[in-house]
Amino acid sequence: MNNFEYTTGQEQNTAMDSPASLTNPRNCTHSTEKPMYGSFTDGDLWTPETYMRRAIWDWLNHTSFEPRIALSVDKNPPLDAIIIRRWPDVKIHRATYPEFDAQDLSKIADNHYDLVYSNQILEHIPKPWVAASEMVRVLRLGGLGVHTTCAYNPRHGLPQFNDYYRFLPDGLAELFEGVKVIVKAGWGNRQALLYNLAVDDGHGALGGRRFCEQLGQRNDEQYPWHVWIIFEKL
Repeated sequence: MNNFEYTTGQEQNTAMDSPASLTNPRNCTHSTEKPMYGSFTDGDLWTPETYMRRAIWDWLNHTSFEPRIALSVDKNPPLDAIIIRRWPDVKIHRATYPEFDAQDLSKIADNHYDLVYSNQILEHIPKPWVAASEMVRVLRLGGLGVHTTCAYNPRHGLPQFNDYYRFLPDGLAELFEGVKVIVKAGWGNRQALLYNLAVDDGHGALGGRRFCEQLGQRNDEQYPWHVWIIFEKL
């Protein structure tokens, strides 16, 4: 496993809690949003991922599952923070693009990791069903998968990487075969989508992305923005 950058949860906690780490490009995902802690809000304002991150944290906080080694597909500070908050001693390896292509993780043995996770990358992968198969392959039997993506978002990522897909919760679940789906969910509402389209609150072409709590707590399955899945490998 010498090809991987990895830390223990305790080391990663130290790095991610320092203010400098939040502006260091090495610690950034492709998202323009900074990782958030505690309540997963930006001050008093909710983000498009606040509801989702709280839901994932709540589920993980109540499971008895105890991973020793995890794979983060690409760099995922928001999800890293949740994983490490729940399991401070977990060792995290990272398969980071372009050194690793999520569609070809052949350098990694089958059934190697207790936990495999990704955050908002599946929409940027040309063949996400191939990547999903690889993520399941490297997960051990009984291991846990946690993956998030979007059902809606303005086009983003260019020119560093392309933007190919959007997924409803059922579509996200269909990517992963040989698993038992435990959680399949989404967050969004019509008012939040309209706000995103109509308002620039400092995020430019990404539109309005900061909401009051009342809007952030409202969830309507007919208008999903972000979606996520938690599953166990069979």
